[in-house]
Amino acid sequence: MKDNKRSFPKTNKLLLSDIPLDAEGLSELKNNPSLLIDTGYEFVELGDYEQALKYFSMGASIDNRDPDILNGLGIALCELNKLEESKRILERAVRLGPEDPVTLANLAGVYWEIGDLDMAIYYYSRSIKFNNEIEEIFLNLINLYIETDSLFMAYITCLECLENFPGDPEATELLDDILLNLAISFF
Repeated sequence: MKDNKRSFPKTNKLLLSDIPLDAEGLSELKNNPSLLIDTGYEFVELGDYEQALKYFSMGASIDNRDPDILNGLGIALCELNKLEESKRILERAVRLGPEDPVTLANLAGVYWEIGDLDMAIYYYSRSIKFNNEIEEIFLNLINLYIETDSLFMAYITCLECLENFPGDPEATELLDDILLNLAISFF
């Protein structure tokens, strides 16, 4: 996935070494799905996607209808460049939790990675519809509009972003670039 093109929930800081992966540790994780999810996301934050994949796969084997587990599994798969599997898992997570902005944004990021920019725009737009307080999603959508030469849509989205995040330096820089490109396009 593109750098910084995905967001995921912040986790509680866990001491991963406190959870042994012996029979007792596995039993504790199976009986406490939130601990399993938090541990998986902790590995994502550490950049250890193989370990994250193990935890989220274990979680999916326990409950394959939990959108948080599927979202984490999709992130790990994407980071391991298993994009089609990631897309399939995240699509399932979206069907189970169709209004979760983070999962929608993660699916958008996977679509961006595989080059389906129209679907990436669609899912980032849906994500913003359900939560317009995640700045990164706005910035990703603006960049996608620029990448697809949809400068007017980039402009409108950038204005909306700046309305929600006044003075944001990245959005301000993007707005300047968009205005310059719009001016050039008239000549």
